[in-house]
Amino acid sequence: MKLDGGIRGMAWDHPRALDPLAAISRRWAATTGIAVEWEARPLKAFEDQPLEELASTYDLVLMDYPFTGTAATSGLISPVDDWADPDYLEDQRRNTVGPSFLSYAWNGRQWALAIDAACQVSAHRPDLVAALPGSLPDTWEAVAALAEALKQRESVVGIPLNPNHAYCAFLSVGLGLAGKEFWPFGECTHAEAGRKSLKFLRKLARDVHPGSREDDPIAMSDRMSTTAEIAYVPLMFGYSSYAREGFRQHRLRFGDAPRGASGMRGSVLGGVGVALTARSAKREAVANLARTIGAAETQGGIYVQAGGQPGHATAWESDTANALTAGFFRATRATMEQAFLRPRVPGHRLFQQLAGELIHRCIWDGALEPAACMVEYQRLFDTHLGEWAELERASRPDLADEPGKAKEN
Repeated sequence: MKLDGGIRGMAWDHPRALDPLAAISRRWAATTGIAVEWEARPLKAFEDQPLEELASTYDLVLMDYPFTGTAATSGLISPVDDWADPDYLEDQRRNTVGPSFLSYAWNGRQWALAIDAACQVSAHRPDLVAALPGSLPDTWEAVAALAEALKQRESVVGIPLNPNHAYCAFLSVGLGLAGKEFWPFGECTHAEAGRKSLKFLRKLARDVHPGSREDDPIAMSDRMSTTAEIAYVPLMFGYSSYAREGFRQHRLRFGDAPRGASGMRGSVLGGVGVALTARSAKREAVANLARTIGAAETQGGIYVQAGGQPGHATAWESDTANALTAGFFRATRATMEQAFLRPRVPGHRLFQQLAGELIHRCIWDGALEPAACMVEYQRLFDTHLGEWAELERASRPDLADEPGKAKEN
């Protein structure tokens, strides 16, 4: 069959993203005669690159949910409601994993399909932790004790704390410490709990693997699965790829994030949505492909079998998916269900970058004290997220009468 050229999509550069998309697209192209080309950008660009730089070039874009506000207010993205029928969207809503579906909703419309679900969870190497006394840590206090106990050994504790992930770790530890009140909807994070979170991470940084300073979750998972340097990671965005047989030299196991003093498992929502750009000249075909990628039968079938981390709950509950990933989905589901939504207003992209750099300095360099860091953090919040409550509350009527509901997500 001669292939018509072509649909262009932009993913991020990891087998978890590219392999299932390539497998689905090959099968889809064989049926439709329309070629699909996927390109990829590094994780840092996926987290930070402005949507405007992608939407003018590609038909489909994989995006992080904090870009939802930009997608909804810029005219760059076509709402899913325009190319997926109500029954399809209702199935997506009913089968969301945690707040994944909600994270792409804005002003009563859906701006991406949550084809991949993730949050920060724990990970360990079974062969390296087998000799450890007791069970794996379930609290941050126990994490700190384990990191100190292992710091002189060959296999130590690690945690990705490059700037972007230092920001997410700061939020997660703070949520564990203060619970729902750590970041009340529309307000700045609680200053005292933020100071305690920074103080805890500064101390933890002295006892963890030195690569933690610059690693993101991909780099740390690669390090952990190919060397004996790291036995346990308390918090990083989970990649089920590393729980699969043969993906790397050693197979990782994943579990829930640690609890803080509040009893809450602080964890930030991640995952990926697929969005259709408004510039696409092959709208009908592109929409067909996007719906196919997000469909329950695809997500629980070829998507997970080809190495994907599905966003549809039927796949997370599947015996097949869990057998492929050493139980990854069931082992992390409880943390996933209470994952925290970062702000989705346009100002958050720059805020996350600047706040991450600030927090990274405080954790690693020692010169910036936690109290002073929180003063500068407040200034960044006022500059970039001052309109957060007004903009995002208008986008989510479910929050109008229950501001605490946002804190539960």
